[in-house]
Amino acid sequence: MTQRLKNFWKLGFRRVFVCFLTISLSRTRSRLYRLFFSDNTPFLMNTRIIQPTIFMGKGNIKLCRVRLGVWTSPGLISGSGFIEARAEGSSVVIGDSTIINNGFVIIADKSSVVIGKRCLIGPNFFVADSDFHGLEVRDRNNGNYDCLPVVIEDDVFIGEGVKVLKGVKIGRGSVIGMGSVVVKDVEPFSIYAGVPAKKVKSLSST
Repeated sequence: MTQRLKNFWKLGFRRVFVCFLTISLSRTRSRLYRLFFSDNTPFLMNTRIIQPTIFMGKGNIKLCRVRLGVWTSPGLISGSGFIEARAEGSSVVIGDSTIINNGFVIIADKSSVVIGKRCLIGPNFFVADSDFHGLEVRDRNNGNYDCLPVVIEDDVFIGEGVKVLKGVKIGRGSVIGMGSVVVKDVEPFSIYAGVPAKKVKSLSST
C-alpha cells in the first residue's frame, strides 16, 4: 500500500466520506452556477473553481492559474463567490497562482479590477471599482456616478473580511489586516489595518 493510501485511510471512514461528499457537492454546485446562474463566459486558464462561483456581466473576466475557494475553510457549502464585469469594456483580471478564499465578491462596474500574481486573499473579501450610486440625493438613482480602477499588485496578503474600494492601488508584497476597509493607496511592502486602513509598519522587500 502506498504512503498516500495509508495517509488516506488514517483519516477514518467517516472523515473520508465527509470529504468526498463535500467536494462532490461543491463541484456539482459549481457546474450549476456556471450553467444556470452565470451570463458571462470567462476566460479560465488552468483555474480551479472550488467555491461555487457566479460569473456575470458584459465585460471581460480573465483568470490564469487561479484557485477560487478553499474546501477546508468555512463557507464552502453555505456560500458562493461572485465575479462581475458589469459593463461592456469593464474587466476583471486575476494573475497566476493567486488563491481567494470562500465568500468573495469582485465587481468591475465601468472600469477594471486587477489582482496580481501569488496573492493570498482571505474569506469574505469584497472589492469594487464603484460606489454604484451617486452621493448627492439627485444622483442616487440616475446612474450618474464615477468608477475608478482597482489594482492589487503581486504577492499581496489580504486577511478575512477586507473591503477594497474604488480607485485604490495596493502595492506589491503588502499585508492588509482582517476586517480592514481600504480607501486609499497602500505602500508596497507595508502592513495596513483598520477602518479606514492605515499603515502599521513596513516590511522587508526581500
